[in-house]
Amino acid sequence: MSRTLLQSPFFRFLTPAHKRPVEEHLLKDAASQKLIHEAESLIERMIEKADGQNKQRVIKRKHKEFVIKIKLTHKQITLKMNDTKYTNSAIHKRITITCYRKYMKAKNGVGVIREASIHYLKNGRAHVRQVAESTLFNGLFYRIHRLDEAYTNGTSSALTLAEVNSLKAPALNKQQDISLIRQEAIRYLDTVKKFSVDPLIENRLTRIIKQVEKLQEDFDLLDYEEKHTVRRMLKEDIPNLLNTFLSLSMKNQLDHKEDVFVSLSQMELTLITFYEQLEEKRREHMNHLLRLQKLRYEQDRKS
Repeated sequence: MSRTLLQSPFFRFLTPAHKRPVEEHLLKDAASQKLIHEAESLIERMIEKADGQNKQRVIKRKHKEFVIKIKLTHKQITLKMNDTKYTNSAIHKRITITCYRKYMKAKNGVGVIREASIHYLKNGRAHVRQVAESTLFNGLFYRIHRLDEAYTNGTSSALTLAEVNSLKAPALNKQQDISLIRQEAIRYLDTVKKFSVDPLIENRLTRIIKQVEKLQEDFDLLDYEEKHTVRRMLKEDIPNLLNTFLSLSMKNQLDHKEDVFVSLSQMELTLITFYEQLEEKRREHMNHLLRLQKLRYEQDRKS
């Protein structure tokens, strides 16, 4: 079924409330972002300490504002994230993610998601929604799959194609604010950098993000096609390029490293060109204002 149909108001009306995707704006406050980031960091530490022995583990982290619990059994991995009464989040929530171990039940090379729900209170009412399709949880699902692998085969920096696919950025939303797209791109690139990306490529990625930051303030001054190019670059072109590159064997990565670097350099040059065009538009706007004020106030003096 197409994503457009799934997102249509008619389809949402027919879908039971507990199966509808969560509205992402509810989770973009600082407290919710911190909760997700802390959960990602906790799983990362478990991955680093894994020795390949398939043993059961329960890890719990308590914070004044939240509690995170990870339970790893021979059958599944469960992550629970709960706000405490001291949370600064706009909504009080309880998130549960459960994935089967890959050897128990898999699809496309990773463990099947058994549950991915969020229970929260809003305007005094309780709600249940799904987080499996939320872009904010891509990093968590990816790390859960890595944790499964680490406790089966030991920690490894190698990426399988299925794992790389789990890094894919969400579908392009042309109306999405550029600052949010940039934040998502930074999170995506931070994840990619954990897998020994060549320093030249990593440096080029960082430069691209900095160029986007320079465009951010006056992004609306760009033409429609230019804005579309920037959004597509961050949401599609860079993730697709890196996902494919990381799925290659080490030998093929070495063979294509220069091509990837050149492609990223071309993207950076495009952003630099857009910035120069912005500067020119600012200059033209300034000159226009000066001419306008001159005509306006010279006429006032004559009258």
